Amino acid sequence: MSSPLHETSATVAAVILAGGASSRLGGQDKTRLPIAGATALERVLRAAPVGRRVVVGPDGADGADLAERHGARFVLEDPPRSGPLAALARGVEELSEGADGATVLVLGGDMPLLRPETLAALAARSARTSRVVALAAEDGHVQFLGAAWPLGRLRAALAAVEHPAGGRADLSLRRLYAQLGEDELVTRPAAGSEGADIDTPEALAQVRRAAGPRIALAQIEVPERVEETLALVGDVVAEAAEAGAHLVVLPEATLTPFGADLRAAAAAHHDAFALRLQELAEEHGVVVVAGSFTPAEDGRVHNTVIVRGPAGTPPRDYRKIHLFDAFGADESRTVAPGRELVIFDLEGTRFGLATCYDVRFPEQFTALARAGAQAILLPLAWGAGPGKREQLQLLLRARALDSTSVVLAADQAAPAGYAGSAPRGIGLSAVIGPLGQVRQELAEAPGMLLVDLDLAEVEDARAALPVLRHGVELPGL
Repeated sequence: MSSPLHETSATVAAVILAGGASSRLGGQDKTRLPIAGATALERVLRAAPVGRRVVVGPDGADGADLAERHGARFVLEDPPRSGPLAALARGVEELSEGADGATVLVLGGDMPLLRPETLAALAARSARTSRVVALAAEDGHVQFLGAAWPLGRLRAALAAVEHPAGGRADLSLRRLYAQLGEDELVTRPAAGSEGADIDTPEALAQVRRAAGPRIALAQIEVPERVEETLALVGDVVAEAAEAGAHLVVLPEATLTPFGADLRAAAAAHHDAFALRLQELAEEHGVVVVAGSFTPAEDGRVHNTVIVRGPAGTPPRDYRKIHLFDAFGADESRTVAPGRELVIFDLEGTRFGLATCYDVRFPEQFTALARAGAQAILLPLAWGAGPGKREQLQLLLRARALDSTSVVLAADQAAPAGYAGSAPRGIGLSAVIGPLGQVRQELAEAPGMLLVDLDLAEVEDARAALPVLRHGVELPGL
């Protein structure tokens, strides 16, 4: 059920420079250093939004596995250890059949916080303008190994800097970029730590502090039979785990869709559903978040988001606080409200929980952020209707800004031709950055988004926009 990014990439290939021991890192191959559960090289491979990836460097013990899982081909520069420009030229040789008008990403295997959506944007702009588009760090430094090139221009620049006797040994990438005219290179500012590389112990420590867990947002069409739901959830969690996710978020009302007998479903199936999520979490080593229903004391149910993880992970249950008595709906007739905010920690990151209609109440999101949440998980079963699409997109961005947090929204995908009155989702699952940027977004069909959290981005946003500190209690309110 994997889906493309919200901005389609124009790339046909990526050349990734990897390998080589770093003296400043004790002789270690910096591209194989572990960063939040994956090596730096694997993080770059899974960020490159392309079908073809050429890695220039030794394949090592993990090469065969990386090649199979990421469609990568490993090659070596000739002669070995002849420098980055020679390595890049060797990688471009592998693209011999590529048209000059194609776009290629030139990436460093030691830049583990590169983002798929950023690389897609670099490539799309390069294809649109026929220019080289590179990341620029906060200090204005251009990251030569975080750039998109027109393939023909890259070939020409490589040919121009070749030694008179042939080859490019011991030449730096700066020589390559010096071939570009003033109007041929444009830059895009890096956000958070996406422009960071790991050349020094200090840089490695900084990247490890910034690297949060990988999150999968699963936009599914919820079946009406629980047996089908359990099978679907099993497939989704397995796919997310295979993609390296630490946390999988499914929509509100995953147990059974709205319009069903919620009390009967809660009584008959919630315990088995929660147990199945626990089993999947333990089997795949991930945390699973999904919407269910649990019996309330007054005969209604609680609209409950449950969090289940591997052994040793405390279970969490969040009961939806704000009930959808709006636009002709009457959720409180069958659902009792919750009263407590819920947060949990995973891999050094604190998450807050909210559900669907909660997104219209900014105070809940700011309260979660003040409790330490850096990202807020928002399962949805958004109701369709005039203006509802635009409202959802606006509200997600507004709540991210209110709380300077990453908002991770997983909606249901409505069944084809659905015309019922009960909310069954409209799609549009999204990743929203802490300053309201739409990082990734799905359309209406089922799909999955994957995001590697960058905690430095949240820290930077809260330093630049300290609304959590500036908020005051107004008299009379």
